[in-house]
Amino acid sequence: MPPAASYSIRRLGIFLATLALATVTLRGVNFFVVIMVATLVSGVLSYVLLSGPREQMARSLAGRVGRLNARLDASAAREDATLDAVETPKPAPEQ
Repeated sequence: MPPAASYSIRRLGIFLATLALATVTLRGVNFFVVIMVATLVSGVLSYVLLSGPREQMARSLAGRVGRLNARLDASAAREDATLDAVETPKPAPEQ
């Protein structure tokens, strides 16, 4: 499974578990407040518990961006070479 998908699924799981716990614990409180509490608590838990998967995801994304940049640079170099070949003035015929 790609690191980004793995991290996202784990993050969502932590949020849903925190939301369920907050719903039971904060019974009778406005649901908007329960969602806010669950969001804050799950954010802190995710920051602490998912540091490894987050690093893997960051390395994976950095590698993909690096490969994309290399392809763009190679494509730009080919385009520049093609334009240079087309724009090179031909010597004038001698008279």
